[in-house]
Amino acid sequence: MTIYVDVLLAVNLYINYFLIRGAAVLMRRDITTRRCIIAASVSAVLALIILLPELPFWLSAIIKAATAVIIVLIAFGKPKLTQLIINVLCFMVISFVYAGLMLALWLFFAPFGMYYRNGTAYFDIPLTSVALFTVVGYAIVRFLRYISDRRSIGAITFEVKIMANHEVVLKGTADTGNSLCDPFSGKAVIICEADKIAAIVPDGIKRYLNGSTENVDGIRLVPCRTISGETLLPVFFAQGITIGGKPVEAAVGVCLKPLGTDCIFDPKLISL
Repeated sequence: MTIYVDVLLAVNLYINYFLIRGAAVLMRRDITTRRCIIAASVSAVLALIILLPELPFWLSAIIKAATAVIIVLIAFGKPKLTQLIINVLCFMVISFVYAGLMLALWLFFAPFGMYYRNGTAYFDIPLTSVALFTVVGYAIVRFLRYISDRRSIGAITFEVKIMANHEVVLKGTADTGNSLCDPFSGKAVIICEADKIAAIVPDGIKRYLNGSTENVDGIRLVPCRTISGETLLPVFFAQGITIGGKPVEAAVGVCLKPLGTDCIFDPKLISL
């Protein structure tokens, strides 16, 4: 089979971009487009290993594992060793699933030729088919993540500790419907019932919630859309926040309406 280097690079760049995005969805991690493109580009270049003579299986496996570590470090940064291992495993799971689907498509329908060497596959397949298949696969991953998150709402309660002069301990629930962010810092907002955190709510916010207009200058208000309409939610920053014992960076929103739990937060704050 004739291997076209430009096709090899383009297809691997496209596929790996969505594989990295899929891993980010699986781990509930935010990733910038720039990091994702750089990581996918490095992966595409490393796919040129297919042009080398046949390598021993053990050497090919080591190269593929090292490639996965490099891609994950570029895409998600340098975390602690445990988190790095989890990130690599999630990326490899997504990669193996996608590779299995492509192999199954080839075996059962044989719509294209395939050349495999050194742990890398080259598909003689129209780019439109690659694009369609990859996007569909990514959409399935996002849908499964969404279903998983929705089922977890109300089923799992996390201990949320907020420290601000005093410490309050709350029962919190991950809610995919809460994607509220502070527009200035970009941090997610943990929405709490006012009476549950009364001990640490700043005085200015207390006066604002009570309808007073005196001494409320300087409080931060974040636009918030609810079922009943749009409102402005007062937020503040605590000295420290942990969810399930894990430190997180977030703002604290104060809500007068009952939430059905002490607080709700974006599931991305408790990434794997």
